[in-house]
Amino acid sequence: MNPVIGLLKNHRSIRKFKPKTVSIEKVHAIIEAAGWASTSNFIQAYTVIHVKNKKTRKQIADLAGPQPWVETSPIFLVF
Repeated sequence: MNPVIGLLKNHRSIRKFKPKTVSIEKVHAIIEAAGWASTSNFIQAYTVIHVKNKKTRKQIADLAGPQPWVETSPIFLVF
């Protein structure tokens, strides 16, 4: 099997996070990697917001469903 297809087929979502911080270098690497993703007409027309405020994250978590992992994840990026 093609390694990329294998990787896509083995994707999992984890919603239980360790109370561990993520370095700003890793956050920047994640955002940079997102910038390399394919988009229509290769225009990368999006904004990335790193939400740090706990009250704001709780409000987003409540509005989204509820989705408690929005509050408990070490970082939360909105695209």
